[in-house]
Amino acid sequence: MERLVAHESSRPSLPGTVLEIERWLGRLPQRERKAVADLGRGLGSRLRLLSSRFGEVHELDSLEGCELRVDAVVAIDSIRGPRLTDFDRTLVSIRRSLVEGGLLLATFPAAPKETIARAMLLDGGDGTPLPPVFHEIELQYRLQRAGLRGAAIRRAADRDDREMLVCRAVRRADN
Repeated sequence: MERLVAHESSRPSLPGTVLEIERWLGRLPQRERKAVADLGRGLGSRLRLLSSRFGEVHELDSLEGCELRVDAVVAIDSIRGPRLTDFDRTLVSIRRSLVEGGLLLATFPAAPKETIARAMLLDGGDGTPLPPVFHEIELQYRLQRAGLRGAAIRRAADRDDREMLVCRAVRRADN
């Protein structure tokens, strides 16, 4: 019987953003005992990968009103909202769903580096529209405001070579 060997070239190429998230997931200790949520549809479901690595996997469209407690939330290009208040509310919902020390692993559209001088949009509750792209500093500010700490944010190429921000943030108590 002839053995079939899969070559790297036969594997569909994954965007750098997804590879970065997979690396972070691979570093989680005792992940076979942990629960993870795949938030939204983003670049497609990661259920098969997550099911092979974690003990409990949930696929959700939203965490709002959800009493779920998980060790990690994966959100590949899926944290959305027409307004900044929606975006910020989603980040707070994610923090509430994470256990202490739980991780958010997410991607966001990146603003060009040369536009860093753009003023950060602060939503005063008047329905300020969500910007189509984020800078690292602005994203870090919004994560901290939602209660997520220790953000590691990197730029990576996504499909069609568009730049994305790949983010890892941790739920930590403020003590």
